[in-house]
Amino acid sequence: MLAAGRLFDHNATALMLAGLAALVGHCFPVWLKFRGGKGVATALGVFGALSPAATLAALVVFALTLVFWQYVSLASLAAAAAMPLLIYFLWAPRHAPPLIISLGTLLATAIVFFNHSSNLQRLTQGTEPKYSLKKSKGDGA
Repeated sequence: MLAAGRLFDHNATALMLAGLAALVGHCFPVWLKFRGGKGVATALGVFGALSPAATLAALVVFALTLVFWQYVSLASLAAAAAMPLLIYFLWAPRHAPPLIISLGTLLATAIVFFNHSSNLQRLTQGTEPKYSLKKSKGDGA
């Protein structure tokens, strides 16, 4: 995104396309038979570059969800689901983001949700593991 920003004078379309390319490349790498990560950290980096305020707000959503429900996957999905609205309202004072940013944010959210389909299934079945700061008995400490 840094290179695209410099090359194309921080054009919103170039930045969003570069960010989406990074996200798709992370989630669906050719050399790993299209099986990559879930995309949350990559999306965080993309949106951190596009809108630091929206990214900070999404981190608050993540933290609150994690504290109250103790599921990292649910917190990740809540932050991803909030991002389109956060980008829209926090893009710039009294200005909506360019359409490419809004559409790209929706696409990034869809990619994150797609990659969390197994987590969503476990959440609905009640088998998703909870996050805890407490050490388990097998930690040896």
